Amino acid sequence: LDNKGGVEQWLPNPRERELLRRTWSDEFKFLYELGSSIYIYIFEHNPHCKQLFPSIAKYGDDYKDSREFRIQALRFVQTISQVVKNIYHMDRLESYLYGIGQLHCKYAHRGFKPEYWDDFKDAMEHSLTDHMNSLSDLDAQQRSEAVAIWRKVAHYIISHMRTGYFDGLKSINNHPPLT
Repeated sequence: LDNKGGVEQWLPNPRERELLRRTWSDEFKFLYELGSSIYIYIFEHNPHCKQLFPSIAKYGDDYKDSREFRIQALRFVQTISQVVKNIYHMDRLESYLYGIGQLHCKYAHRGFKPEYWDDFKDAMEHSLTDHMNSLSDLDAQQRSEAVAIWRKVAHYIISHMRTGYFDGLKSINNHPPLT
């Protein structure tokens, strides 16, 4: 990961791409469980984050069973899935992730705080590490490599989202849509 102008630049090498593909699945069950794990981690480690999702918060402690929670869990992992699908075209991902960060400016009125980006990164790292540790077809060395690569992915995603968010707060758009 290179830090150019405050934004991470990363081109996965062939080994990293192979491990990412090997440890990812687009199966519904996997996506739902990973997304759920990410949000459960976030809500348990920073309960204030739940206020960002009033449609989930209204369920109280039963939020995990709500349709709204399932939708949000899947929405988040779709972003990770886009990264995996575009590992040969990382340049396409930067504007995509930056745009998601810009969209989050509208949640500032609900109490979105910049430090929440770290909560999301930590949740991704934690949940993906748990997933890597559950894979029986990886040996210890591969598992360790996969954990390190997925940490890079989490950092890359949040770095670009965070940059988009802060630029959005200043009404700056460094990745305007193509017309």
